[in-house]
Amino acid sequence: MIPEIELSVIDRLSVLLLALAAAFGAFAFSASVIRISDDLRRRMLEETELELRELLLQLPANQLISAAAALGSFGGVLAFFVVGAMGRGFDISAGIVAAAVVFVVALLLPKLILRILRQRRREKLGNQLEEALGSMSNSLKAGFSIQQALEAIVQQGHQPISVEFKMVIQQTRLGMSLDDALRDMARRVQLEDFQLTSSAIAAARITGGDLTGVLERLAHMIRERRRIQRRVQSLTAQGRLQGLLLAVLPFLMLLLFFAIRPKMIIGFFQAPIGIACFILCMILQGIGYLFTRKIVNIDI
Repeated sequence: MIPEIELSVIDRLSVLLLALAAAFGAFAFSASVIRISDDLRRRMLEETELELRELLLQLPANQLISAAAALGSFGGVLAFFVVGAMGRGFDISAGIVAAAVVFVVALLLPKLILRILRQRRREKLGNQLEEALGSMSNSLKAGFSIQQALEAIVQQGHQPISVEFKMVIQQTRLGMSLDDALRDMARRVQLEDFQLTSSAIAAARITGGDLTGVLERLAHMIRERRRIQRRVQSLTAQGRLQGLLLAVLPFLMLLLFFAIRPKMIIGFFQAPIGIACFILCMILQGIGYLFTRKIVNIDI
């Protein structure tokens, strides 16, 4: 016979309090997870909307993220069954890791593509601004107004700067002042040279200064700044390449070992300690790469 265990009132109260504490802890943890996920989703939506607006793409940010999540879910399910069935038996842990990796990559892929497109667009705008300021200065010397100088740049058709100045002209025709339209362009582009240009033009128009001379000095300053930036980038190119190689080399070695000894790599990912070591290595690699980028990236 199993002896009956009689609990005292204090023991029963202790068990009850422990159960209540566990329930409250689980509720608080779930609420924190939901709040963090909502904050991340809200932040991702805001950043995606900002990037789409800067690229002048008429795409809803929530639909883009939802499509990426759906694609990641489908790819994750496919990776779960494919990777899980690669061993002798079906490995659930390896399939879960593969599904999680595929889902995260698919979710971050649109943001990465938008960031690359935005960076390329910014580089083109920065390179075209110097020539545009010189053209505006020559137009003002020929007797044109600032509005006509902007229209001349639009007629030249050098994208993307012609698109930005065309939006400035359209805003002025709708009743917005030229200074406000230029400031709106600077906020949209988010480049320091454009912010400086809009502020200098507004100050020259208010004080009645020599706008032609201001534009020429701005073009000269931007030219010298670009020259120094290219010089710094050439001097730090080796450091950036070394950081990229150090970040990619472990994954290349992993693929090499998988091609040579696939059973060894599969066994590594089948063990919980192997999965934990892989996640830890990925985190440390990411931190090291961010530190390397922080060191070699010098703002001018």
